[in-house]
Amino acid sequence: MRFRYGVASNVGRVRYSNEDSFLVRDGLFVVCDGMGGARGGEIASETACRTLLTIDPRTAGPGALREAVLRANTAIVQRSMGEDWLLGMGTTLTAALGHGDTLVFAHVGDSRGYLLHDGELRQVTDDHSWVADMVRRGELTPAQAAVHPHRSVITRALGTEGVVEPDIVEVPVVAGDRLVLCSDGLSGMVLDPEIQGLVGSATDPQRAADSLVEAALEAGGEDNVTVVVVFIGSEDISDEPGISGSAEQDVRVGPIDRGLDGESVGPDANRRHVSSVRRKLGGRGLLRPVRGRLAAADSAPEIGASAGSFGGAAVSASTSESAPAGTPAEVRAPASVNGAASVNGVAPVSTASSSASRAPRPRGTWRWWRRRWVLATVIAVVVVVIAIAGFAVYNSSVYYVGVYKGNLALFNGLPGSLLGVQLSSVVEEGQIPYSVLLPSAQAQVNAHGHVTKEEGQRLVRSLSTTP
Repeated sequence: MRFRYGVASNVGRVRYSNEDSFLVRDGLFVVCDGMGGARGGEIASETACRTLLTIDPRTAGPGALREAVLRANTAIVQRSMGEDWLLGMGTTLTAALGHGDTLVFAHVGDSRGYLLHDGELRQVTDDHSWVADMVRRGELTPAQAAVHPHRSVITRALGTEGVVEPDIVEVPVVAGDRLVLCSDGLSGMVLDPEIQGLVGSATDPQRAADSLVEAALEAGGEDNVTVVVVFIGSEDISDEPGISGSAEQDVRVGPIDRGLDGESVGPDANRRHVSSVRRKLGGRGLLRPVRGRLAAADSAPEIGASAGSFGGAAVSASTSESAPAGTPAEVRAPASVNGAASVNGVAPVSTASSSASRAPRPRGTWRWWRRRWVLATVIAVVVVVIAIAGFAVYNSSVYYVGVYKGNLALFNGLPGSLLGVQLSSVVEEGQIPYSVLLPSAQAQVNAHGHVTKEEGQRLVRSLSTTP
């Protein structure tokens, strides 16, 4: 069995970074959709793809594919538990492995695997999502599920539990069949009949993948969208242009995307974005960096006290100008002025001419104490006013994600109250109830980490579309 494939990935028209990843090699195709926003969705999806890269499609079967998925889950869990800023990250995974005359599918989450056979497109994988479960129980129709406000809430993902069992499905295939793997950025925006038409009419898998991504963008592009399209052929067409070679000759791991501003939004760029946000937040709350871990984990320089470079951009941190402990004070040799010694280059006043002017003032008098008390009071009042004003400015610049009337919401200000005055107010309410979130996502909300308004909005939207 031989394969021709095409891959397309796009950040979409709403998101600021691409958390999708993919893996394509001769006989193994994977699409992962990360969750967790700036807390590492793209790291989770990339980790899953790179873990599956360890299996050899020429010899692997259903058991090897399942074990690789279990290893990927373990790797993501261990990474998130070891680094505070990655806590709660996870990813979907849909993989297809060529095995004799069959395709072996491994599936976790709501990314999908389709197979086009004899002109008919069918969904091979079952979505692990809240609305899909309701459809299977007969509580919703497919049409209702397609527009349900909680249609993106998934019930199973890699990285969210210690053990996650993937669905393993074997499907017989023949030459002429066509495979589509995609994140929900496609299936949530483009109906199956349109996917069938675009894939069935295409003469080249890359053109099919590109046309599917374009269709998702034209429909709104509300999420990252990644598509892998595979044309399946027989061994006797190995000379056809575009047929992939051996596993060692053709391996690609992505995303291969450009952001809205034309800058690459692959893993390295996402790390630069996360780190820039963490610098803006000053290491507070949800994005606080753990010193030394970022550099070791992401191959990025540690954010320290000295200036350096990060992703090609200069990064500087303020340093204290005070001398370190144990450093002697600066000493200057006295200079001679008119035969008298001067200290630090300043000549002393002659005792003959100014003894009266140097007479000490009566500091013990009540007038001197009154002036000193007034000055101290004024200074104290100024300090208090500055502190109150600074706190007010800081409080107005702080945002966090919490719960309001049972739903997720973005708050402006610090959580809690001061002297009976509530310090925060709701600025944006999400659409998903707090109760439907997985425990890891609830812990993320309960942390009340401080974020910027933009980061908070993205986090609310992320949690409104992921458990």
